[in-house]
Amino acid sequence: ILSFLVLTAVNSFAAKRVALVIGNADYKSSPLTNPVNDARDMQKVLQQVGFEVILKTNASRGTMLKAIDAFSAKLKKADVGLFFFAGHGMQVNGSNYLIPLKAHITSETDVEYASVHAGRILGKMEGAGTELNIVILDACRDNPFKRSFRTSKRGLARMDAPAGSIIAYATAPGELAADGTGRNGTYTKHLLKLIPKPGLALN
Repeated sequence: ILSFLVLTAVNSFAAKRVALVIGNADYKSSPLTNPVNDARDMQKVLQQVGFEVILKTNASRGTMLKAIDAFSAKLKKADVGLFFFAGHGMQVNGSNYLIPLKAHITSETDVEYASVHAGRILGKMEGAGTELNIVILDACRDNPFKRSFRTSKRGLARMDAPAGSIIAYATAPGELAADGTGRNGTYTKHLLKLIPKPGLALN
């Protein structure tokens, strides 16, 4: 579990903090139970610790890309950036993709064009020059399109974090995370409890 000093790595509650929070659940193929709740609850907790939050739920690819651009613009004036995604994600050829709603995917070759490359978010964060960037991916559910794929790797691939960045996964690379049986996913449920606690290390 990612534990937060939330975010007093910048040491002052006055430091400007911006977050983009996305929760996608209502997939036509393999709908999920918790991501919208996860995103809304994450928004509330982050606002409590001083973040300005952009929230999107059940977002299409176009909506996600526009939200990432808006997030990028705000990051340029911020000290801390945080991106949270709950929903379906998958790895193809060693790259991670976040799956929007209404994605038309019938084979692995469609994923690149119908989804959002996780590296796009990292690139925006790195380019903004914020002091600290955090990416949280609760997106390691099973591949909803696996019946259409010749080969399918489980979970997400490991990504290298740029300097000043931390990437947190709901589970180990190549493994699957539980959607959860209550209001929140298993990983996010515990994360929501930890974020408001002062004095925890970010590791």
